[in-house]
Formats: sequence, C-alpha cells, structure tokens
Amino acid sequence: MAKPLTRAFRFALNKIGYDLLRIQKTNIHHEAKSGHGRGGGFDAFETIVPREIKSFDIILRSCARVDILLQGDRERFIGVKKSELILRCVNSVIRSIQHAQENGVDAKISLVVLDDHSMPEFVEQLKTLLATCPCPTKYVGLQGTGVGASLKEAYELGRKSEDVIYFAADDYLHEQSAILEIIQSFARLSATMDSEIALFPSDYPESYRTVIPATIMLGSHRHWRGIGGSTGADVISVRTLNKYWDIYMAFTEYGTSADITEDTTINKIYKEIPCFAPIPSLSVHFQHYETLSPYFDWKKWWEASALEH
Repeated sequence: MAKPLTRAFRFALNKIGYDLLRIQKTNIHHEAKSGHGRGGGFDAFETIVPREIKSFDIILRSCARVDILLQGDRERFIGVKKSELILRCVNSVIRSIQHAQENGVDAKISLVVLDDHSMPEFVEQLKTLLATCPCPTKYVGLQGTGVGASLKEAYELGRKSEDVIYFAADDYLHEQSAILEIIQSFARLSATMDSEIALFPSDYPESYRTVIPATIMLGSHRHWRGIGGSTGADVISVRTLNKYWDIYMAFTEYGTSADITEDTTINKIYKEIPCFAPIPSLSVHFQHYETLSPYFDWKKWWEASALEH
C-alpha cells in the first residue's frame, strides 16, 4: 500500500506526464539492476549481471570395454552395447554444443574425450563423430586404466583450463539445451551467490529419497536446487579445482576401498562451494531405472540422440 506522501508525490508527477513505480528490491546481488519491463514474470525481480564465462571445456571420460564399471554383471536398462550408448551420449553433447553456439553463447567451448582403451573399431567411430562437432575437439587415449586413472587424467587436463570445466561421463544423455543452460546458469548463479559454485546437470533421483530443505534459485531457463552431493559428472571452475585439489585427488581412489565415496571426498566441497542441480533435468544417467531423473521422456531423448547414417 502506498503511503499518503507517496500518493501525493505520484499524483503530482502524473500531472506533468510522469509516474512513480515500485520496483521490488532483493539482496541477492549487490550489482543487480532493475528488471522492470523484462516481462515473462520477471518484472518483480532485479536482473543479474552474470559472471563472465571465458571458456567452457568439456572433458568426457569414456570406456567401451566394460558395460558398467564396478557393478559386476548388472546390465543397463536400455539393453544396448556400451559402445552405442557412448556414441549416443557424445552425440547428445555435440548437438547441445551446436544449439548453444546458435543461441548466443560466446564462451569458447571445447570437447575432449578421454578414452580408456576402447576397441579400435569403436575409437574410429568416436573420432568420426567428433569430426562433426562445431567446436574444437580432441581424442585422448588414457595412459593408465580404470576409474581412478580416468578421473586423475581428467583432473590434470582440467587444470589447463582457462575458466569453467564440465567433467562429463559417457553414460549421461543430454537435453539439446543443456550446454546453453549450463553455461548461462553457471554465470547467473555464480553472480547471484557472489561466489564460486558447482553444477550437477542431472536432477538425480537420490535427491528425493530423503526430505532435506533446499535452496531454490532461478537459472537462465529453469529453477536450480541446492544439493549436497553429486557424482563426478559435475561443472566447476578451474579455481575450484585447484583450491580443492587434494580432495579431487582423494576421489581418484574411488573403487579401491569402500571408504572412498563421493560423501568422503567431493561432497565435502559443497559445504563451502554451493552446488545446484536443474529442475527438471538437463542430463540423465542412462544406467538403471532407479538412476533416471523424474519428469522426462527418456524414449524421446534416446531417439533424438541417434546418429545419422
């Protein structure tokens, strides 16, 4: 409700052709500007001056030799060879990169596939697919072998990045808008929080198995939920990687002991660096039915990722 003095002042301004409008103020960012006139339900908010993203380097770990690492003979729900799954997942990333570049993302994007001794025939298919990518790509054969070696070499490559890194995995299928939204939401949420952040692009069902109060933020196109844990398929800055290097190195021992888990390593980082996941999901873990994100049409995503022959 306008106070009497405010009403009188507005009345006087109206007489000479002006008006006095109330803009809701928030304290989410000290450099925020008025969002009045933006439309789309954002008139009540201040716009956010996003953090600059200089580069966005995708380091994708792949291995077609083993269907599911560290899970014995348990099969994936999709019922296809791991090689086909990887090619579709990589193709979904390539399609998403193209979408981002066609829709105003000017950050330098690169894609590196770090492969753990896959069969020669598959490697050739993978290299052929990478040749269709609209950004610089590179195929790198892993020096060691196994989850730990793959993580370690991925992190070592990540240290050469200029800015933001996505440590992608070969069994996550991506929405077409994923890369666009990851980059723009990283910029927005980092500015909103005025701090380093981490993103986990999958709305993982594990987040709903216990009731935990969560922070809900506005990303570029959808809401993002504060979470306390992720897999190794996360998005961080090179500054975060270097600051918590010892913890990331501890995570590279994953699989060697039951004591080495996300909770005992990388999830500790999120107590200091806020981590967010999209609602609904931008990437989905195509492993088991219980790892599929809610509220998405997996068959539609799967069909969209098919390679052209």
